[in-house]
Amino acid sequence: MKIFDILSNVSWVTPMIIAIISLFGVICTLLIQNKNFKRQIKSNHSIKMSEMRQNWIIDLRNEMCAFQSYGITPNVQQVSIREFYQHGTKIELLMNPEDKKYKELQELMYEFLRAEDVSEKYSVNARYVALCQEILKAEWDFLKKEMKEFHG
Repeated sequence: MKIFDILSNVSWVTPMIIAIISLFGVICTLLIQNKNFKRQIKSNHSIKMSEMRQNWIIDLRNEMCAFQSYGITPNVQQVSIREFYQHGTKIELLMNPEDKKYKELQELMYEFLRAEDVSEKYSVNARYVALCQEILKAEWDFLKKEMKEFHG
């Protein structure tokens, strides 16, 4: 009789083991889904930040170009002078004052603003364009590195 009692009491063990294994499976699934969800959020954030940075670089390039075209044009009219200053101000607002090239860019922009004749404008132009190219290249390289780190 004792053996029968032991066997009848053990009959609950199998369903209990199955329930524990099932519960463990559900917990593992939830943890994996949570991890994937967090990874997807991070991915979406990174992509959005990269898009915003790319748009910022494009805006900066466009403003640098517009500023340069006013800077190099002889005899700029009064209405155009306002636009010239507006493009210069937008560049300053788009740039980070902590950027190591910011002061140099700002100085060249003010040289453009002070230039009174064509020869002064042309003397600033080559340095301005070269510096703008350096700044934009550095920003594109940073963006590519950022994307590579995220995806690689």
